[in-house]
Amino acid sequence: MLNRVQRGSHGPRLFLAFPDGVYHHVCSECTALCCRGHGFGGSLRREMGTLLQLYPSLASAAASRQGDVLTFHTPPTGCCFLEPDNLCGLEKRHGRGLKPGICALFPFNVFTRIGASIAISPHFLCPLRLELPPKPGTVEGTHTRIGAAARESGLLERGYVDAMAPATLHPSTNARSVLRREAIFRDRCEAGLGRERFAEVLHEASDSAGALDAFVVRAAGILALDGGARAPQHDRVDDLLLAIAPPLRLSLLALSGEAMLQALALGERLVRCTLSLHRDAPTLQTVHGAMSDTLPVLRLLARGDETLELAEGSEKGPPLPTPELTFAAYLALREARGAVGVLAALEQAITPELSAADRLVLLRHLARRVAHAKHARG
Repeated sequence: MLNRVQRGSHGPRLFLAFPDGVYHHVCSECTALCCRGHGFGGSLRREMGTLLQLYPSLASAAASRQGDVLTFHTPPTGCCFLEPDNLCGLEKRHGRGLKPGICALFPFNVFTRIGASIAISPHFLCPLRLELPPKPGTVEGTHTRIGAAARESGLLERGYVDAMAPATLHPSTNARSVLRREAIFRDRCEAGLGRERFAEVLHEASDSAGALDAFVVRAAGILALDGGARAPQHDRVDDLLLAIAPPLRLSLLALSGEAMLQALALGERLVRCTLSLHRDAPTLQTVHGAMSDTLPVLRLLARGDETLELAEGSEKGPPLPTPELTFAAYLALREARGAVGVLAALEQAITPELSAADRLVLLRHLARRVAHAKHARG
């Protein structure tokens, strides 16, 4: 497991934060979503210096520089190098060696700094598809291939890495323990693909499966969720959740290990509820979107019986659309600042008459307020 945290002769250690050999993509199947309004960039040492000589006008679109990595804006209609067939004109004319590093790595170009290491995860803007059983060496999402490409790209040079803000970790952890824990969880998810339910993997990782289930019941009651129950047997949603959970956990590192599992377990309930509205078969993109859209709420509820450390006056702020919601927000924040945990504060503040939709609006509002207060504290 730890041997899959890649070490190189130069640059930071790499952690590939997703199962090996299960993600695949074919550029010709996409409408070049990544080339429309998302910008691009690369290393001046590798390719950008040459590209600026070949295309001097490119300098007018420069956006930022970190170390030797230079980034550029692209319009929503498409990159200036995007061809009518939705393929890269630079790659066609000059070969892959002059393709900007960020583009060449896409969709495996999401970097998260954990201590001195870099975690690499996929960008779900890409229409990735899940390949089962895993096929390392055959599909694009092969760890050794991506690790080598990341090092060759020049994007891991020290100036660029040092400019990255490190991930906020829970006080009970450090970078080494986090990498070890996440490698174990990633590999356990990989082992469960195609045969196990997502909930079973979470139960195995938890200190108490019973307490984990009890949390989901309690949090689902606060949300007034109608639906979202697990399938009686392993299904495709289980596989999609097992595939996206390891990279998704990088957004939850500020929580304790058990709270991360609580967020994911409740997230499954929300995902299955949302997917009940879809007519098409679920995909990596729909499941990831449904889960990531509710991450602020999941982070808040996963605090469970923890209290919130908020500055005096944090319960005040812009009013919500109705007096009932405004008062509920005031009451929840006031109670959570005392000896009452997050869930207990919400149970006291939310009246039975409050609709499920209004409850989620309230929780999103509270999550923003808590995040703002945390940011203000530095």
